[in-house]
Amino acid sequence: MKNLFLAILVICVFFGFSIVSAEQPAKAVVPAVAAGPAATANPSEGGKQYNFGDMTSSTLASKAWDALRSKDYEGVNVYANKCSELYKAKAMVMQSSLTDFPAASHEVEYWALNDVGTCYYVKGMAAKEQGKLEEAKEAFNAVINDFSYSLCWDPQGWFWKPAQGAKDQMKLMELKQGGGKEYDFGDYTSATLTTNAWGCLDKKDYAGVEIYTKKCIDMYEPEAMKQQGNLTDFLPKEQAFNAWALNDVGTCYFILGEAMLSDGKYKEAKEAYSKIVDKLGFAQCWDPRGWFWKPAVAARGKINKIIAEHGV
Repeated sequence: MKNLFLAILVICVFFGFSIVSAEQPAKAVVPAVAAGPAATANPSEGGKQYNFGDMTSSTLASKAWDALRSKDYEGVNVYANKCSELYKAKAMVMQSSLTDFPAASHEVEYWALNDVGTCYYVKGMAAKEQGKLEEAKEAFNAVINDFSYSLCWDPQGWFWKPAQGAKDQMKLMELKQGGGKEYDFGDYTSATLTTNAWGCLDKKDYAGVEIYTKKCIDMYEPEAMKQQGNLTDFLPKEQAFNAWALNDVGTCYFILGEAMLSDGKYKEAKEAYSKIVDKLGFAQCWDPRGWFWKPAVAARGKINKIIAEHGV
């Protein structure tokens, strides 16, 4: 019996057969050395494997975002570079066909431009987080110069502009390199920007207040004005968060006014407070102690005080 088994084994080796268990199917992820048309790659020295999925630009861009969130910077480059490799030419054609951002409801028609521009932005963020500022600038400049009309969908329900985000990041890097403080817009939500502005005000970092409040105002004031226009009175507590843009933009104007007032810039403070009173009167600000307060009401008191004490 032993001789018979050895004979069978020799025959299998001779004819190049391989013994594979039917319960162990081959994995879909293969090493980079075998990558080519396959939807997988692995350029890492440590042998980490990456799966390109269906190879669409949207899948690659989503995977690049996921890698950035998990701080897998190598993965960011793997997915972003693959997206650029496959779709950059198409993205450039779409970019050259535009003279402005796509009209509303037509954004997704420029899928390659959107996803490639987004991937360069994500690459820039990954390089920035690693302190590789020259690589970050190169990626951000690609967005600004080559894919300026790209748009990125935010799951909260709107498109934002990677080129503007890239300009923001370049400005923040310049501030840092110039010996200034480091600022971070985080996820760019109005809530994050407003929270960061409050933090700077508490620290008497008035430059930081301007950076965060003006970014929130720049991004969300149109939506805030729309929400204001839909109201005839303050929303009740249980519905107040529905007016998120109005609340955060109004609060940011109040924070800006507070910073300007503390910095002795009375005219600028009055302008910020007046914006709330005149244009964003139904804004509300959540107090962590459990209630909403009204920035417009507080702003009126501040304006009266500025007029009485400083004659502005």
